[in-house]
Amino acid sequence: MAKYVQNIRGVVNTEITNKFASHLGIIVGNFVGPEKHVVVGRDINVPSQMIKRSITTGLMAAGAEVIDFGIAPIPVIHYNKDNYNASAMVTVSRSHLRPEDVDIKIFSDHEIPLQSHPKRVAWDQIGNLQYVYEYRDLYEKAILEQADTYNIKNKGFFLVLDYKEDIAKPFIPQILNKLGCETVLIGSVSGQSAGDFPEPNPQRISLVSELTRSIGADMGIILDNDADRVVFVDHHGNIIREQTVLGIFAKYVLSDNPGGNIVSSIVSSQSLEEIVTDTGSQLIKTSVDNVLYEIESNNAVFGGDEPGMYVFPEFQTCFDAIYSVVKMLEIMAKENVTLSALAGEIKEYNRTGFTIECEHEKKDEVIETFMTKFKSGNNINTVDGIRVDLEDSFILIRPSRFEPLVRVYIESKSATKLQELTEYVKEIIENV
Repeated sequence: MAKYVQNIRGVVNTEITNKFASHLGIIVGNFVGPEKHVVVGRDINVPSQMIKRSITTGLMAAGAEVIDFGIAPIPVIHYNKDNYNASAMVTVSRSHLRPEDVDIKIFSDHEIPLQSHPKRVAWDQIGNLQYVYEYRDLYEKAILEQADTYNIKNKGFFLVLDYKEDIAKPFIPQILNKLGCETVLIGSVSGQSAGDFPEPNPQRISLVSELTRSIGADMGIILDNDADRVVFVDHHGNIIREQTVLGIFAKYVLSDNPGGNIVSSIVSSQSLEEIVTDTGSQLIKTSVDNVLYEIESNNAVFGGDEPGMYVFPEFQTCFDAIYSVVKMLEIMAKENVTLSALAGEIKEYNRTGFTIECEHEKKDEVIETFMTKFKSGNNINTVDGIRVDLEDSFILIRPSRFEPLVRVYIESKSATKLQELTEYVKEIIENV
């Protein structure tokens, strides 16, 4: 299992060039060593194809043996990487933040120093490239064996799914079909280009919401281009909050694993903490970059993060939207309730999130200012920015790594208190 995930993001052909990608491939290949296996894959977008090819040539130039999955979801690649004795995994996809960016993710058991000088092997030691295709069947078989297939089939769920797949090789609907679900797939027949589907944006969510309600489906599902993020919609067309989904999954997993550790990023709701602590379990709050690492290190039974990313270590330590969908169906079938009913059992507190422009050189001063104002009598967590837990509320300030801004999350059990804290935080940051 990969403990470390390193993310590199930039503008294609400007910041992330073919030369950059090739050098990155060499560096990764140098780290794993000659003749070691590295698996690679990408999403359906053309820039991802170009950059992945450059990374592949770099890996080969370092002597690494490359296993190419072609177009494949991240969780599917991750699940199969051990079948090829891979020392690392590299994926390329269009960024969900900006259309001109690509995201390169490097999964490995050790953090790879990316500033080292790339070293090429001799001409007769260049690594080989192998294309593989059986990984879909292996993942499908594993997920069907792990799921409560009997109960799900008996319910005969009717679903709306929005996901842009390779039309010639529909995969996720095939898994749902084998679980006895009738699925309306709208992503691959919408007429929009592949580049229009980097993330579950408001337009897509609204479409799925309206369709789910109007045709009487049991649930709507929106997956991002990597299939590691998912948005759930209930039969009324209501979007289920990500923190509420975390609560549903944590509650269900802990019912079978009392006392187990749960991991979430620092943005986790007070509601999730109450669910976990009420069962005598521990909620480990970590940085958004270290969720997978902490799940592995603490032998956690479940973990997750915003936006819509969930991990079930019983299956694999990877953000897996496909397995998350199957798990939600399993819970609905076992409890014989709707998604709306499950969500209704989870407390939802008043919550807001926003960004404020902040120059990079001012970010430390913002954090220090909040440290000074709240250092006495409050629970402070600085694992990722600064989170201040008050009696019935919390404030989280997270500086962006890439952009000149800070991200703010505020939650309160009182709507009035939420408004007061929001105005207070904005004033402090703007003054700095």
